[in-house]
Amino acid sequence: MTEQASHLSLYRRWRPQRFADVIDQSETVRTLRNAVAAGETAHAYLFSGERGIGKTTLARILARAVNCLDPKDGEPCNTCGNCKTIQENRSLDIVEIDGASNRGIDHIRKLREEVNFSPTDLTKKVYIIDEVHMLTNEAFNALLKTLEEPPPHAVFVFATTEPHKVPRTIISRCQAFEFRKIPEALIAKRLAEVAEAEGATLTPGALELLARRANGGMRDGLVMLEQAISYEREEITEETVLDMLGLAGRETHEAFLEAIIAGRRAEILSMIDDLVSRGKDLEVFLSDVIQLIRDRLASGVAGEADAVYVSVARGLLDVKRDLFRALDRRIRLEIGILDLMAQRAQEPRKPQPPPATTKAPAPEVTSAPAIEAEDVPAESQDEVPSETPAARPPRTREPEDPAIAETWTALLKEIGRERIAIAAFLTECRPTLSDEKLVLLFHPAHTFHKESLEKQANLQYLAGAVHRHFGPDVYVEVQFDPTVERKPTTRELLREKAELVCQMFDGKIVKEEL
Repeated sequence: MTEQASHLSLYRRWRPQRFADVIDQSETVRTLRNAVAAGETAHAYLFSGERGIGKTTLARILARAVNCLDPKDGEPCNTCGNCKTIQENRSLDIVEIDGASNRGIDHIRKLREEVNFSPTDLTKKVYIIDEVHMLTNEAFNALLKTLEEPPPHAVFVFATTEPHKVPRTIISRCQAFEFRKIPEALIAKRLAEVAEAEGATLTPGALELLARRANGGMRDGLVMLEQAISYEREEITEETVLDMLGLAGRETHEAFLEAIIAGRRAEILSMIDDLVSRGKDLEVFLSDVIQLIRDRLASGVAGEADAVYVSVARGLLDVKRDLFRALDRRIRLEIGILDLMAQRAQEPRKPQPPPATTKAPAPEVTSAPAIEAEDVPAESQDEVPSETPAARPPRTREPEDPAIAETWTALLKEIGRERIAIAAFLTECRPTLSDEKLVLLFHPAHTFHKESLEKQANLQYLAGAVHRHFGPDVYVEVQFDPTVERKPTTRELLREKAELVCQMFDGKIVKEEL
């Protein structure tokens, strides 16, 4: 560790300074070290992958390696004048550009003018462009000429989290490396080393939780570790991390799942009320419950109850899909879970896992729409009603394949963050995957949805999203299908679910707000 400054964040103080320090990117590291050792570095590299897994760090190491006065086996010495100058950010020949804020053609034209001048004090000029996919088309076109005929003293390193947005003409002129997520075990090992060096004490449960929440990114793991050290000066336990991150424990996930399967409505509402009162993130909590189901199915623990877990997982994925767009997440979660339980009550009896042994007291329902509910005997709250409201068939849950459903939900969530209009259209379709074709089926009444998605710009964007989630060989078609269920509007759905709650608890709607 060479960056010695107490005010620096952990992830900056513990950033790798040599190729050998980079964790779990062995193929990329080996290729770059061999190229540096042989003096055969390329003029342009493209590093792609999730955030916080070492793209920019490796670019900086490469910048020192190609300029080091005393390299050993392709490694920078980090002690010579050139290495020190680069580490202290004093060299004009190492240029880092944020592609998000310097994305216009004027910035790239300036780069093109500067790159032809010889280095000021180093051997190579290195240009590191982070989030390069954010450059405009005009900027990419201006950059293309430089990449076709680069000066011998220039090296370009492009980093991106979305390589599909980088033009093929640019990619074809770079050596491309795809960085992978770091395994949880390696993250936990590194966090333990850092914690010991920082004088912090972590329990194995806390380390495991931090590593899991890092989601493959070492930087995120170090940021959370630093937060945990600030949060708790004594021993950092799993409970400490849960409280700090606003998460619920594994036992809460299991109790919630068993209550759904057993049909204990009052317990579900009580648990949701407790989660809200403790400030827990409901969307993250639901994701954790779905992950629990996935783990049970993968490990074979479910056994004969596989069909039960799959059915519940489908319903929870539907609720989660709508949760991040809901204005009131609590009532959307409450109504969604109650609707799921009502639909399960209509299904034929199937083998079920043993129910949870503890039950929480029944809560008062106070969320909007406001409901006046009479006292319901405790023993009747856990019984399955003989009839459900309006005796309607359960709403179709599409797609039917749970694996596709999970991928489809992830795709919708990503599109919802970037193109909310496209996401809204997609919620009305029924996706089906056959061979290498993802068909989006719309009811004929949704002509506007179909035509909007078929516009060239929207279809190109959608194709990119599908490639990322379903694979590069999967293409998209949009079709009409009269058998697709026409979903009610948001207002109709909210009213219908509110009436469902009223009938379950023998209550009535006293106020309706738009």
